[in-house]
Amino acid sequence: MSTKTLHFSLGPVQGFVAQARRTRDFWTGSFLLSWLTGQALNAVLAAGGNVNFPDIENDELMAAIKMGTQPKSIPEVATLPNRFMAKVPSDFSPEGCRQAVIKAWREIAEVVYIQYILPFEDLGCRTREIWDRQIEGFWDIIWAEGEEARTLDRRKNWRVHVPTIEPGDKCTLMGNFQELSGYTRSVSREEREMQDIFWDAVGGKVRHNLRRNERLCAIAFLKRMFPSVSKEAISGSVPDSFPSTSSLASVHWLDQVSAAQPDLCSRFAAKAVALGKISEQKVSLVRKLKKDKPQLADFYDLDPNCFFASSLENDNLWEDSAAETRNLRNELRGLLKQFKFVPSPFYALLMMDGDKMGKLLSVNEGNTGKISKALGEFSWAVPGVVKNYNGVCVYAGGDDVLAMLPLEDALPASVALREEYMKAFAEAYAEEPRLNEIDNATISAAIIFAHQNTPLQLVIREAHNTLAKVAKELTGRDSLAIKVLKSSGPNVSWSAPWDVIQSEKPSVVDKLVADFSTDEGKGFTSSFFYNLRPRFDLLANPDSNILDSAQAIQVLEAEYLKSRELRREGEDDAAFRRRARENVKNLLKLCRRSVRIDCKVCWKDELGLDGAMLVKFLATKGVEK
Repeated sequence: MSTKTLHFSLGPVQGFVAQARRTRDFWTGSFLLSWLTGQALNAVLAAGGNVNFPDIENDELMAAIKMGTQPKSIPEVATLPNRFMAKVPSDFSPEGCRQAVIKAWREIAEVVYIQYILPFEDLGCRTREIWDRQIEGFWDIIWAEGEEARTLDRRKNWRVHVPTIEPGDKCTLMGNFQELSGYTRSVSREEREMQDIFWDAVGGKVRHNLRRNERLCAIAFLKRMFPSVSKEAISGSVPDSFPSTSSLASVHWLDQVSAAQPDLCSRFAAKAVALGKISEQKVSLVRKLKKDKPQLADFYDLDPNCFFASSLENDNLWEDSAAETRNLRNELRGLLKQFKFVPSPFYALLMMDGDKMGKLLSVNEGNTGKISKALGEFSWAVPGVVKNYNGVCVYAGGDDVLAMLPLEDALPASVALREEYMKAFAEAYAEEPRLNEIDNATISAAIIFAHQNTPLQLVIREAHNTLAKVAKELTGRDSLAIKVLKSSGPNVSWSAPWDVIQSEKPSVVDKLVADFSTDEGKGFTSSFFYNLRPRFDLLANPDSNILDSAQAIQVLEAEYLKSRELRREGEDDAAFRRRARENVKNLLKLCRRSVRIDCKVCWKDELGLDGAMLVKFLATKGVEK
């Protein structure tokens, strides 16, 4: 039987996944994109085709899709990338893949509409028309036929997908789409009132899944409500809850305070339980704490907004109960001051992407199976690694990873995942010499340390920008880039090739963070870092040339020795001086820019303060003293 090579892609990826306000929206977008791509893959398999890329032989999500309408167990992590390459019979029509995607999408959309919108359809203005237009016109489905691995990339240069024209008031989440009520608030007072009536009615049906003043389009509403209807829509249950950013930020604080002040935790929980509890704990450390200390289960299950004074003060986070709970929340703010530790308001978003994957596939066309197998082994390992570091995996398909983690676990998790990636390719080629630039099978990563109140869309956008422009372009791939994103904007930006980060164990970053941190979370000296700025203005000035590197170390060592809080109890002068010199040398490593050029690490003459500020941030966990 004669065959041909089919290349298929489903998008828009960022337009669907990244426009998210809640972590659950973020997860749902990734899952649905993977689920729908699986429908196209299933159409290929049903026609007798063979999938070359990705490796789906042992993929649990693909196994669930093959079961069709039978009740099934759905894996929590999306593992199918949004594109694939397959050998299909010469008479196979790619239209079958498109129809499979559209059919599955329509079925999900119809279940959501019937259950949550149809009862209030008459309150809207052409609501069904808006819904159908947006559902039918959203996906950009591309395919091409040809033997070269880059065939699809060339096909994508033809821009034939025309987005729908959207009039009226726009969705508060996806601003290029019309919201579903169909009314325009600026037209008249009556239209404004009718729009409010529509969304008040829908909000009453979906309860806590719609915030006050959220007016969504069909796409955003479907993403928000899909987990609640998955049994009817895809014959299987998916998680109905997902850890919030505040939940991830407070993970290690829960461990600290429950060990140090269990009685206070119990008293706090007895009062705070009235504000609500989360439905399910998904973070490994918290699950372990609940098992080890069941008497504090109510404390671990509290709404994590209870752990932050600023959140307790914010009436908007408590919506309908804000007035009734204000006195209680003020009382809880007082109790928070009695804890020895302050929870970090920061969490981490980790994004990873394989380097030059298109080129790797094109120069290894005869070994696509090995590359596919390596990527499969990596993607199946990702969720377990992320879980071990107290994170939650949003997506792990092929060479792409999206995960959310506590601040303390993000850097070691990224290192562990990079090692898994390299291990997967090493094992795939263990039986024969490496071929055709296979040494370029590397992966880059971006970590965004974001304040829990920073809009999620902004954090996701910053991660994509940092990965593409800093880790890959500026630092030369096979690198890690880190940004600290405060509510006021990016605060620290640092990057280095993996070789620099992993040159020793523990890493230079880990050593410095450990040295500047204290067990009590207090006593951290900011004077050393504050006084670094004028010193760096001198050292980093290429026109001054006043000091050589040895003299620079001496200047910073003297500054370190001035910070008495850094001296350990019982440490003599000689030991303190040795430690000062070692830490200063390590700090200068982080402050000197390193890049990868022609696969080799190169050190620039430039000195910057961001490496030192990153150490300060990690040591204090972003908590302002």
